[in-house]
Amino acid sequence: MAVELKTDAMQIAMDSSVDGLEQLETIIAGAPDYRPVEVSENDTAETLYTSGTTGKPKGCVHSHRNVIMAGITGALTMKIDRNDRLLMAMPIWHSSPLNNWFMGAAYMGATTILLREYHPVHFLEAVQNEKTTIYFGAPISYLAPLQLVPDFDQYDLSSMRCWICGGGPISTVHARVLTAKYQSDNFYQVYGMTETGPTGTTLFPEEQVAKTGSIGRKALPGSDLVVMKNENEEAGRGETGEVWLKAASMMEGYLDNSEATKEAFHNGWYRTGDLVRIDEDGYMFIVDRTKDMIVTGGENVYSKEVEDSLSEYPDIADAAVIGKLHPEWGETVVAFYIPEEGKDPTPGDIQGFLASRLAKYKIPRKYIKVADMPRTPTGKIMKFELREQVKQQ
Repeated sequence: MAVELKTDAMQIAMDSSVDGLEQLETIIAGAPDYRPVEVSENDTAETLYTSGTTGKPKGCVHSHRNVIMAGITGALTMKIDRNDRLLMAMPIWHSSPLNNWFMGAAYMGATTILLREYHPVHFLEAVQNEKTTIYFGAPISYLAPLQLVPDFDQYDLSSMRCWICGGGPISTVHARVLTAKYQSDNFYQVYGMTETGPTGTTLFPEEQVAKTGSIGRKALPGSDLVVMKNENEEAGRGETGEVWLKAASMMEGYLDNSEATKEAFHNGWYRTGDLVRIDEDGYMFIVDRTKDMIVTGGENVYSKEVEDSLSEYPDIADAAVIGKLHPEWGETVVAFYIPEEGKDPTPGDIQGFLASRLAKYKIPRKYIKVADMPRTPTGKIMKFELREQVKQQ
């Protein structure tokens, strides 16, 4: 396959030999001795791309200082030390695995166990055999073993002290299932994005029971956070607004895209596009992305609220909600869903279940059964692809 690629880039063989290509090990062996290059903290260290859940990914340019600060934030938050063993099963080229956890572990002298790629069984085997203590993964990486590994309960996961969940929201139902199945109360829900390093917030283990589903209430060390109703007014308790962030690990800007960089910031604050509801205790709950909020008949529908209600239905394994243009209502609510194995709920069944949980205008008018969802490598659902599917129907 490699020799058929049309590219000017250098091609090499890694795990196995390929006719006409040099082996990576051979190239390394013949390379000149390492010579350190002087760099400053403000030099560019990396360009990491956003997940592209709402459209084309953008390159976030980070300096060496940005990367180090993201690692320090991760290490401080999880109290990482040299005795820890980090399991890296998520793609390491993404911002949180690379900057928060790999860099945080390296900064503190901890050990990192690398898996070439995530697989539910390999993930469980690595925890058990390597006696790992810290793991970061998207919600799907925790849920997949429960669905696909029949002897899940036979694995010894007792070495783990930090189960870190991020890369996307997790429902209250799923959070409780994970706590029970993994037999651990050491779950952390982290929130951040590639642009910020990532740096953002954390819901700590002792807060999980009372505030399940929240992303926390305070910014992490090295960052600041406000929730804004508009460009001039902060949201208060009981209100909804957009999360704005400042961070020592904030990107320098988007690669070759000064217009997008300018649009993303307001007076030095990064506008995340995430809408949160603040409860009576100051905890934040994500209700939607600003681009994903559905307006139907003049009413706002937050897709996550509908998705959370759908996840409570026992016959549904996963769900995603989007808006479809409607000539009279502006938009109408559409639900994509994956049935649990052996189940086949009808739209009428689902609507009946939702009737006691959601206002009538929030209940989806159309239901599309699918075998799987289009996801990024970190497990986030790419809703722009779902919108394209609806347009083509």
